Amino acid sequence: MEPLTFEFVTVEEARKILDGEPPVQVAPDWNGLRRAPSPEDAVLSDAAMRWLLSLPAEARPLVLCRRYPRIGNQLAALCANPAALHAFLVELLIDKRGGRQGFPDGIALELSRLHAYMVRQLPGVDDAPGWPDLTD
Repeated sequence: MEPLTFEFVTVEEARKILDGEPPVQVAPDWNGLRRAPSPEDAVLSDAAMRWLLSLPAEARPLVLCRRYPRIGNQLAALCANPAALHAFLVELLIDKRGGRQGFPDGIALELSRLHAYMVRQLPGVDDAPGWPDLTD
C-alpha cells in the first residue's frame, strides 16, 4: 500500500481550492540557492583538460567545457568516482526542478554521449544492449 502524500496549506489556501480557485504555484528563486561563482569557475582546470584528453574523442564534451568551464571542472573532479559522475550527468540531462531551458548548441548531445560512455564504464553494464560503443 502506497503512503499518502500531502502538502501543508493554510486554511485560506484550502478554502480557495475548495471554492474552485486554482492554486498559485510560486517557482523558487534558485539564484539565492546557488553558490557564488569563483574565479576558478571561469577557466577549465588542468585536471579537467587531462580528463578530457583521457576520454575517447566521441565522448569528449568540448563545447560544454568551452562554454561552461565550471561544469567541466565538476565533471573532471568526479571522474574518479564513476557512480557519482553518472549521477551528476543524469542531473544535467534530466530537469527535476522544472522550467529550466536546457543546454544550447548540441551540448545536450555531448552530455548524452558522455553519459552513454560513462554508463558502459560502470560495473555490470559491459555488454548492456542499446548503449552505443563510443570506444572504437
